[in-house]
Amino acid sequence: MARVEITFPSVLSAITKGEKRVPVEATTVQEAIEQLVSRFGENFKIRILDSTGKPNPLLNFYVNGKNVKFLGDIQTSLKNGDEITVLPAVAGG
Repeated sequence: MARVEITFPSVLSAITKGEKRVPVEATTVQEAIEQLVSRFGENFKIRILDSTGKPNPLLNFYVNGKNVKFLGDIQTSLKNGDEITVLPAVAGG
């Protein structure tokens, strides 16, 4: 297991009980998400995951500044010291 830190923006603080930086131990992004769901509960799960259990398409997950969509998606491997950042997607017209 790798010890990593997950950072959330203020806009998601309601579902993280006000925590903006959360340390977890996980080998993949998916395991990290599962630990967060276990820690923060059903409201967190509903905001972070879609009905199929995949990350909400309105959120982006980054590992060390790189979008996991271009790595191994939520199966992206983690190593000690990695930083995961969760950010809302930006859209406009």
